[in-house]
Amino acid sequence: MTVSRVVVRDATLADAESALSVVRQSIEELCVADHHRDPATLQGWLSNKTPQHFASWLADPNSVLVVAELDGRVRGVGNLNRAGKLHLCYVQPGFERAGLGTALLSELEARARSWGLSEMTLESTANARTFYARNGYEAVEADACAVGLVRCYPFKKSL
Repeated sequence: MTVSRVVVRDATLADAESALSVVRQSIEELCVADHHRDPATLQGWLSNKTPQHFASWLADPNSVLVVAELDGRVRGVGNLNRAGKLHLCYVQPGFERAGLGTALLSELEARARSWGLSEMTLESTANARTFYARNGYEAVEADACAVGLVRCYPFKKSL
């Protein structure tokens, strides 16, 4: 019997195509409650999910970009900046609840602690709110942001 194992590692430029595919698929398929399949909203959300932006995320000395692999294939992507803001935490459709998102968060929280941070923040989609709550994040009483039809839900976690 083969046991699947999630491995989280720093992303490399060679991961760009597979990682961006995961992010784009996740947004398009798992975030329908957020974008409502509105073309303008999707265009705005996906506009920076390009190889050029991926390269700039990798090169940013004030953040870390990681990928989660399951059985050797990239199935998740996460990005955290040194201010403690989680910018990306996406899992490929069909692999939800396989431990990828939790593994990404765990690694990024460890990085935040190693930088001396005591808190992480994020702006969740409607779809991901229960995931973050299950992982110890608390909803923040604040005005929710919006990008097109997408409403963001602020969360934080003390580390």
